Amino acid sequence: MNTEILIIEDDDLVRQGIVDILELKGWNAVAAKSCSEALVRIRGEEYMLYVLDMKLPDGNGIMLCREIRRYTDNPILFLSAYDSEEFIVEGFGAGANDYVIKPFRTFEFIARIKALLRRTGMQNGKKVKKGIKSGEYELDLQKQILQKDGVRIDLTRTEYQILCSLLANAPNLVAREFLLDTIWDFNENYIDDNTLSVHMNRLRKKLTAENEQDPIETKRGVGYAWTLKAEDVYDEI
Repeated sequence: MNTEILIIEDDDLVRQGIVDILELKGWNAVAAKSCSEALVRIRGEEYMLYVLDMKLPDGNGIMLCREIRRYTDNPILFLSAYDSEEFIVEGFGAGANDYVIKPFRTFEFIARIKALLRRTGMQNGKKVKKGIKSGEYELDLQKQILQKDGVRIDLTRTEYQILCSLLANAPNLVAREFLLDTIWDFNENYIDDNTLSVHMNRLRKKLTAENEQDPIETKRGVGYAWTLKAEDVYDEI
């Protein structure tokens, strides 16, 4: 695991200020200023801790938080100017471990990070996220295999990525724009809106037989949601 802290913040002064604070305290920090840049880093490395802004220029911090949770149980701290109860509850619901409101006091920010890292030190090594189970479907994240009632369903790389995003966010809606960013970053090829619809239709056909209920709900022009309850599966070690 990478021992760096990843800062995801679009404001140049705030981002550099956080990096400077952390490095003065002896931590290594790297930064991203957008969702697209953050997604590349998230898929390339597992970081010790993630400091995440709620609103970013090209996406939603909540969706990005859920995307991080697909890859790691390491702590996520929201650092945001949004101080309403609604935003804070949504942040924790997406998988965050803590929420600090801007403007923040340096000593409090550092204390929160130290507390999160201590907590993580106690938890690491006890369990590893293996996959996601939802109804008759089970996705093995380590082997990247989907099974339905124990029978393997072969997916393309793009279909697999779409399914991962839907399951990780279930039962919440996943915006089309977010899926387009995710798929583009993973394959390093641009996939347009029409191509996404084609991949989604093919995925649906593989998931369900004739007359079976489709687990994917479409909100036309907005996005998609996985309608079945989804639970993380862990390997105890």
